[in-house]
Amino acid sequence: MKLRCDFCYRHCQLEEGQTGLCGVRTHKEGKLITSGYGALVSLAVDPVEKKPLYHFLPGSRTMSIAMFGCNLTCQFCQNYLISQSDFAGVIAGQPVDIQEIIDGAKDRHCPSISFTYSEPLVWQDYMLEVAKRAKQEGLATIMVTNGTFSEEALARIVPWIDAYNIDLKGDESFYHRLCGGSDEPVLEAIRYIGRAKAHLEVTTMVMESMHTLSMIETLAHALHERGVQVWHLSRFFPNYHCTEAETSESFLRQALEAARTGSIPYIYAGNSGMDQSTYCPSCHELLVTDRIRSSIHVLPTLKQGRCSSCRYPIYGRFGS
Repeated sequence: MKLRCDFCYRHCQLEEGQTGLCGVRTHKEGKLITSGYGALVSLAVDPVEKKPLYHFLPGSRTMSIAMFGCNLTCQFCQNYLISQSDFAGVIAGQPVDIQEIIDGAKDRHCPSISFTYSEPLVWQDYMLEVAKRAKQEGLATIMVTNGTFSEEALARIVPWIDAYNIDLKGDESFYHRLCGGSDEPVLEAIRYIGRAKAHLEVTTMVMESMHTLSMIETLAHALHERGVQVWHLSRFFPNYHCTEAETSESFLRQALEAARTGSIPYIYAGNSGMDQSTYCPSCHELLVTDRIRSSIHVLPTLKQGRCSSCRYPIYGRFGS
């Protein structure tokens, strides 16, 4: 008898002994299990800006954890050794007690735990176990994801995650050509999470050879229509199966201008030397110092979530 996995939009139907495309969800002895449950392939402390999250506890550090697996096959994957099923077992995961993760975050003065690096959707049962414990102990929770949720996964996960960074990789054609997926579930998840009032930032890695300025404009309007406030456009560098030239600063600058046609108030350049400070959208007062050239500081011009110069409400969470 086949069992239907509901962890992502694919809803894989798995026979006994069969594993889904993610390389993780397996039909074993009449049950769906997550292979390697609790075995971490990565455990590290990062600046929260690395997720990237620029409007959620800026200047803080986060305890980042990952298990193996992903349900997409992106040809440009930056973490393919811990995500792509061809590499299952290359890096051995290490079981880590959940309380050890929580205590480690506290000992290292991390106000949050991030589920990141690979695709947390495919190990969401473990993610939720950690998230529930973290929230009981006063820690915030962060999910960095490709956004290909199922409806069931959204209902399960959203009550337990405080902040999201979702990858919107391109349009439908881009997903088919380079990711083995679809943009439809991603856009639906962005709409759902925005309505749920969770903190949300979106990232698009811009490939000069694959993204057009008209595609960026289309994405900008789609994100604005779904209420997105923060969008990161990040430069591509060759990795995995993609050997195209890195995205130039000049093309990224053009992409940023195209992105601004969608009226999203906070747009940032990633993997770039361009200014990454936060400014008030209303009066352009500097609020958070440049994340590249100096230490990150929330300035006195940002008080209680508002610009102190004009009182404009600034999207995000800026206190512990």
